[in-house]
Amino acid sequence: MKKILLVVVALASMNAFATRARVNALGNSPHLIDTQTVYSNPADMMMMGDFVTMESGTTTIGAQGTTAEGMVTRSMGDAKMAMSLGHQSANASATFGLRALSGLAGIKSQQNPVEFSYGMKTSDMAWAATLVYSNYNDKTATAEKESSAGIRAGMRMGALDAKLHLGLLNTYEKASTGKFKGNLGLTAGAGYSMDNLYVSGSMTMAGFKSEDNVGAALRDYSSTTMNVSAMSSHKKDGNEFFYGAGLNNVTAKNTQTVTKDVKTTSLAMPIWLGLEVDAASWLTLRGSITQNTLINSSKEETTPVAGTDYDFGMGANSTTASVGAGMKFNKLTLDGSLSDLSGSGAGQTLNGANLLAQVGMTYMF
Repeated sequence: MKKILLVVVALASMNAFATRARVNALGNSPHLIDTQTVYSNPADMMMMGDFVTMESGTTTIGAQGTTAEGMVTRSMGDAKMAMSLGHQSANASATFGLRALSGLAGIKSQQNPVEFSYGMKTSDMAWAATLVYSNYNDKTATAEKESSAGIRAGMRMGALDAKLHLGLLNTYEKASTGKFKGNLGLTAGAGYSMDNLYVSGSMTMAGFKSEDNVGAALRDYSSTTMNVSAMSSHKKDGNEFFYGAGLNNVTAKNTQTVTKDVKTTSLAMPIWLGLEVDAASWLTLRGSITQNTLINSSKEETTPVAGTDYDFGMGANSTTASVGAGMKFNKLTLDGSLSDLSGSGAGQTLNGANLLAQVGMTYMF
């Protein structure tokens, strides 16, 4: 088992670890192990050496636009500790990213979030856990508060990996607009590697309730997301080509102002492919493309019936592409990406708004 774990680490080390810029340029493929994937499976930090990473760029999490974040890890024998600043978490609590659906004007995402991680590596297993926390309190006339807390845990043992995310606290309040309270968010997932094939699956349950400043209900939301995927990776001489397919199912119910229930369902089969190539000893180029193919249905039903319902057997264009580059200077890597963050294919324009939309720097000790 120890030998299998070492093989996984060796395969992951073929490409330089980097940042959100690299992961997004590679289409967030589920097989990636990177400094950024530590935010999904904390045990990934045990698969690489000590590092410090920092970056800024566009994110679609919650109501946040451009964000900056950074992480540092340090080893202590078979153990490792990490601290992260500024990361807008979508998965420590499954509901952090749902605040934008609350119906509250100007709702804030996590404010100055901080994360602490601790992990251990034994002869045949690596595990780690992360605590997520943020707190904001404006005591002026606006009387605005934000708090969040969550736990992540993950493990890697040979070809097997697993993760669990729990949201413990997720609240927002502003005297002039109202309140938001997230439910206990839960995400559970697992994956397994077989030669060049990686299969994985996960389930997320999320929800929240919000009310206006006089206590009247605005939203009562709950959702369940399930996905499975399989992908194949082919590596040679530090270069990698991969492709995969998945099946994603989302069911959500949103009770609005206690007079209207909106139920949405979707089923999609995304297909993706990506490439990462060492163009020179100091330069790595990468890119990916993703599209919902063969299955891409979605439906909205409103009670009482409204004229805005929809039912798509095959949805609109979903093709998105991302490209990026990484420049390596000894132990320092600088990454940038050009990404379509719209998710609809409408953002493929080379201009100052999306050129190098994400830039990150990583130093490996």
